[in-house]
Amino acid sequence: MLTAATLLLVLSLLVSLARLVKAGSYADRVIVVDIATFQLLGLTILLAITNRSELSLLYAFTLALLGFISTLILSRLIKP
Repeated sequence: MLTAATLLLVLSLLVSLARLVKAGSYADRVIVVDIATFQLLGLTILLAITNRSELSLLYAFTLALLGFISTLILSRLIKP
């Protein structure tokens, strides 16, 4: 079950990164970066479940915080 979830998350991350390359506007790129952050967060949580490690959950929390801050900063840089 965890292998299928990992495979789907990696596949969706690759699709998101391909969309990042082909994105037309800066707003699309900010959204793709936010989505990729959530996908990496999911992979980190799956790693924590697989290894039964609390340290991986700390990494997941840090990644979520950095993803939130980076989305705020990038969205502020977009001019209307």
